[in-house]
Amino acid sequence: MIVMKATSCRFRAALIGDHPLLLQPLALWLTRMCAIETTFVSSEDRALANRCLAFAPDVVVVDQLSANGTAATIVRDLRSFLPEIRIVLLVDRGDSATKAFAVAAGCDGVVGKNQTAETFVSVLRSARGLALPAGGDDSLTANSCAPTPRLTLREREVLRLLAAGLSTPRIGMELQIANNTTRAHVQRVIEKLGAHSKLEAVALARRAGVITC
Repeated sequence: MIVMKATSCRFRAALIGDHPLLLQPLALWLTRMCAIETTFVSSEDRALANRCLAFAPDVVVVDQLSANGTAATIVRDLRSFLPEIRIVLLVDRGDSATKAFAVAAGCDGVVGKNQTAETFVSVLRSARGLALPAGGDDSLTANSCAPTPRLTLREREVLRLLAAGLSTPRIGMELQIANNTTRAHVQRVIEKLGAHSKLEAVALARRAGVITC
């Protein structure tokens, strides 16, 4: 069972991107459940670097699709303001091409949206230089930092768009992915939640605390 400390392992993270429906709830979850004080900053915010400077995060996660593909520019600007910051690139899939892009851009790590939220937390902690502790009297138990079911970040994104009332085609347009891919994500969400329809999946996710909206 995974256990996370609530005191000595606390640190700050900033999530930068264009998709608040994914990143804002993720920031809230990280803050409340994983002892990682997290904020969301829109990649279109002209004061992005200044906001990060004021928040003083230990780790910054930058969505590769941020601001029409200017993730490398965001990373460079962050480095100039916060030279000691650890930067993780959030990508659709962590293949060799995206890893090469991350290295070239000056990132310290890569995490894919096709990976679980637990993996996302592990990557943040690794970038911060923290090992996952084995427990203690002041620890948070794993059920607070291990969402059930084990949805990937992309599946959580699809689920939140479903909860917002978007149709499958609209979700595909919002996420800029093919219709067949969108349908596959929706179907996996339904199956993982043990539901029989999109509406039931959303209801079960709310009941389980996977989504709160």
